[in-house]
Amino acid sequence: MADAIHRDSFSAWNALRLTGGVDVDDRDNDLIEKLKERLDPSAPDLERALAGATIEDFLSALFSSIQPFVSMFKDILTFFERAGARQGQRQWRVSVGDEFLDLRHFEEFLEHWNTIDVDFEVPALDQRHAFILNDIRVEVGGYGYLVDGMERGKPSTTGLSDVDDWLAEYDSGRYGPFPSSIMPQNFPVGLSDAAHVVLAAVTILRQHSLTREEMLREHRARHFKSVDDDALHPWTIAQSETDFWLRSHVGYLANIRRRPQEEVHELAATAVAKFAPFPRRRVPGKIAFKDMERLLSLPVWKQRYETYGVWIATRIVDSLDDHKVVVNSDNGELKFGFGEARIADVETVNPKLSLFAERRVALANPLGKSRTEGAQPDFGIWTCGTHFPECLLVVEVKHYKKRSRRNFRDALVDYSKAHPRARVALVNYGPVGEDFGDMPVMIRERCQMIGPLTPESYQALANFRELVRAVVGNPIEVAQSNGSAAAGHIVALDVSASMKSILGSEALRKILAQTLGMDALALIDQDVRAIVSGRELEQWLRKNDLGSSTSLAAPIEELLSQYEQIVVVTDDSGLKSLIGLSHVRLESPLSEARDAIFVRVTR
Repeated sequence: MADAIHRDSFSAWNALRLTGGVDVDDRDNDLIEKLKERLDPSAPDLERALAGATIEDFLSALFSSIQPFVSMFKDILTFFERAGARQGQRQWRVSVGDEFLDLRHFEEFLEHWNTIDVDFEVPALDQRHAFILNDIRVEVGGYGYLVDGMERGKPSTTGLSDVDDWLAEYDSGRYGPFPSSIMPQNFPVGLSDAAHVVLAAVTILRQHSLTREEMLREHRARHFKSVDDDALHPWTIAQSETDFWLRSHVGYLANIRRRPQEEVHELAATAVAKFAPFPRRRVPGKIAFKDMERLLSLPVWKQRYETYGVWIATRIVDSLDDHKVVVNSDNGELKFGFGEARIADVETVNPKLSLFAERRVALANPLGKSRTEGAQPDFGIWTCGTHFPECLLVVEVKHYKKRSRRNFRDALVDYSKAHPRARVALVNYGPVGEDFGDMPVMIRERCQMIGPLTPESYQALANFRELVRAVVGNPIEVAQSNGSAAAGHIVALDVSASMKSILGSEALRKILAQTLGMDALALIDQDVRAIVSGRELEQWLRKNDLGSSTSLAAPIEELLSQYEQIVVVTDDSGLKSLIGLSHVRLESPLSEARDAIFVRVTR
């Protein structure tokens, strides 16, 4: 009945806008722009784009436009499960300030989403990876294999008549129905994803009913603007088509159909690996108005913007998927409020680290108008179990539809000053623009802006993950403490410049690699520089400079909060810096590096 009431796209949009609480003047501007571009990129506004669209086209475009929020909800639900919600009470919830989102709200939304009809699912490629099938073919067979049978300017004879007909129509400027002989079901897993991407692109172009020349003329008129994070956006397809993307890829798929089975399986295995890092997106089939109406009336949709910061926290934790990370809760509640909350602990590093939300520190004369005598970033990764906890990574979250130069710059400067050893990241749902060249060098070197950061922005997600992992490092085996007692022992290696000749000793490195293996080795000068395994020492020394000074007392005291005793490998200047600590000099096992001194330090 609802479909019959709304006889045009504009009335259907107005009804759904009211149901879903869509803020057309502010927060949902990005959603509205995406919707307009999917309907008619050349339209001056959404109302004009809706005027030329059927209800079916509108519902399909809306379905596609809200997919980033759906992916966020999926990631948050996974975060719940990692926190142990499945094994505890069913009424788990996230608190964001005064708002509460129950676990069942996320489940309800995703259950309904999955009941909506769908044609197929594809990897959510960005523009940079639109030509990923080229990479797959080159990796398997080289450049000659890539262009085999698809030389530009020559009639193509692939041996598949429907493909040859499609290519002939393409060369005359038209996009015909996708050839049945290269439909995804004709390929093994991996290659079927490649076929789905090409099929989706052809389907989207045919929906717009433009010839190739008409499409490229519009593309030139908008100065070749495309959408970096979406390979299947009509503008991005147009940009790819300036390089005859679909002609080559349809031909490649036909070519693969005629290859020996062992080659096809090799290509498929390579494709599986290439597509694996990308999130998935749905290309919708026929959607009923009542389905979208129900979806946009659910509680979690109404609070979609409150979930963005929570989603960023899930991406921090997900970046550490090979670490032991314990997510904290308070009687089934995960707090992301306006006060300090410890979200999770990383136990496979030394010292251990904790992810905090809204942890405040003092800061004199902050630049940001909302900050008074303090800095309180959205998230921070802190050392714990040490005498002097330090913040190693700051993540400030913005949900701006465009770059705010002053706000972004002030945040980076304030948080860098408040946390002098931390990397500082500002992430935004929208664009962040160019880096700031007018900041002091010592601050600029520690700052990074990432955006647009959404579930469909593959490269931005990869950059964010790389940043988190660079700060936290790889997991190590860390001795566990029992209550307040310190744990076991550790070897600490002085990596200051005065140790250069000793560190070059093959005998020392061999002893450390053989005796420690995968056990923890602390690298120290005036700080704890890193915790690595004995086998990782060579790699660390190749990639890092030796310290400029030797003052081992502070890092040794820090390690003593975690370990009962420490064996220190140092030289004479390092030994002198240990005066005041309880230590005993040991007999050196090295005859080759006579200046090497071995010392046992205890609490």
